[in-house]
Amino acid sequence: MYYEHGWGAPAVATVSVVCTLGEIIYAGSATALVTALAPAHVLGRTLARFQLSTGFGLAVSPAAITALAPYGSTALWGSLAAATLLSSAAVATEKDQGMRLSG
Repeated sequence: MYYEHGWGAPAVATVSVVCTLGEIIYAGSATALVTALAPAHVLGRTLARFQLSTGFGLAVSPAAITALAPYGSTALWGSLAAATLLSSAAVATEKDQGMRLSG
């Protein structure tokens, strides 16, 4: 897609700055939040899962986006939204199971 008015580069720069600021805020507090919320007896497992999920997402996302982009924005964003909802459901299910086991 060609933009005659040259808005493409400023738009990418703006989005990059906003995402970078969000990542800076997130990265500085995420591990501390996980550490504060995890029960002491599963702290190591909780931190390992957190780091694995973060690292896996960072490693796989470029390939997934590259593979889905040629199929259009609906395929790209729909697939990413579905993966996010599936992951959220898995976390919620595991949390519910953990509460039943400990309670």
